[in-house]
Amino acid sequence: MDWLMNNRLCLHLMANKEKGFALPLAVLIGLILMVTGMTMIMRAQGDQSKVIAQKARADSLTSSGVGLARVQDLLNSVRVMATFDRNCPPGGDCWQNAEVVTNPSTNLQRHLKKLVDAAPSCSNPNDAATLKAKIRELKDLSEDKWVDLGNNRYYRVVGYDYNPVSGQGVLTLEGLSRKSAAIDLTNIDINRDSDDNAASRNRVVVTIPILDAPRLAFNRTTVPALWISAGTADGDAKFEGDVVEVVAWPECEANQEKIQKPTPAPSSDYEAQFVGVFFPNLPPIPTGIPSLGDLTSSETFPRPGDTPTTRTINGQSVQVYEYIVNNINLSVGDKITITRGQRVVFYVRGNIQGAIEHNCAGESDCKPGNLQIYADNGLGSLDPQICLTGNQILEAFIFAPDYSLGNTGDRNFFGAAWGKNWGKISGCPSTRGAVAVTQGVEWTDLIQDLKPQFPRLGKIANWCEEPIDTDPTVSMCD
Repeated sequence: MDWLMNNRLCLHLMANKEKGFALPLAVLIGLILMVTGMTMIMRAQGDQSKVIAQKARADSLTSSGVGLARVQDLLNSVRVMATFDRNCPPGGDCWQNAEVVTNPSTNLQRHLKKLVDAAPSCSNPNDAATLKAKIRELKDLSEDKWVDLGNNRYYRVVGYDYNPVSGQGVLTLEGLSRKSAAIDLTNIDINRDSDDNAASRNRVVVTIPILDAPRLAFNRTTVPALWISAGTADGDAKFEGDVVEVVAWPECEANQEKIQKPTPAPSSDYEAQFVGVFFPNLPPIPTGIPSLGDLTSSETFPRPGDTPTTRTINGQSVQVYEYIVNNINLSVGDKITITRGQRVVFYVRGNIQGAIEHNCAGESDCKPGNLQIYADNGLGSLDPQICLTGNQILEAFIFAPDYSLGNTGDRNFFGAAWGKNWGKISGCPSTRGAVAVTQGVEWTDLIQDLKPQFPRLGKIANWCEEPIDTDPTVSMCD
């Protein structure tokens, strides 16, 4: 009996011992399961946060990409603005001063006004309004504010700098994506989006080649024989060289029939064409040069005792005789003669009527570009004119943007004539079938670079992402 009671006691003690071990084991298993569950939840939350962050970043990159495409489209519409910086001091040439005004004060404003004034001549009468809107949009991009792309996405241009030496424009812009709509689009602070935990912002810097794509007439070593900004070329005259007329847009060419290719063409390389670029500015009149008033009788230049000025032309220092002239009005038999081998520049403020001789025959150092005539209508004539008479040889470059031009001689003018129109002067007709101008002046002989640029945006050459707190003046992408 004692033996039986001892066995029961032993079994009871063993049962109690197993119960004491099972409870901690259950607690341990529960703890393991809880930790595992929490880990899985945290991992899922981390993955979700990562996905949200990746989506936000992708959205901001999308915003900057859309912004980049929009800026490229605007610059392609107003290509001249691709050759100017975003910002500049007051009164300078840049986007922030880009506007179409009645009295433009900068080179860019003058160019934009010409574009807008000429735009209605195209097939669409609304072209001028469309162009103005795009100019305003580019001007707005010079301000420090965001542009709304919709769907809580935004972009802003941080900077644009054009380097004329490398021919590249560097565009810096930012993209922004938010969960909620942005309230203050003028807020560009780095912590502006602390109220939106799903916001993402990035900055990209792209390098855009601004290519020069000149038309054939501007891709030669010689300047166009005739370049006019209005009217038509006289049908009785022929031009042995390129004939160029200004229009606002190249796509207007199909509707232009004002100038025809010379018939018969003296060379298959020469052609009549229309260009979407305007006259460059006249060279400024230097101070301290002789002012001659009116020339009304025969005279030879340079005159004895005249002092030349030193100019750098085509990288070389040369001596140039420069004069200010009010009018040249010569009687039949009188003429102005330029000594062979000498460089002479006339700055004419009024009209020219008469014979001018500059014949380089037999002089190796003499070129048509040795004689240059720039006329600015400084005397305010309502109808400024340059009428060349006689059959003496004239080798020269004439640039008179507001003038009617004409030549009564035949195959005696070698060089170039740029003006408002040709052959519209009463009493200064071209002889039927006569060659009014033969092309012959080198671009490199001009006292100032007058070759126009035909900017065209190339494919993006470099794309770089940098922190949004980077100082634009010391970009990490340089």
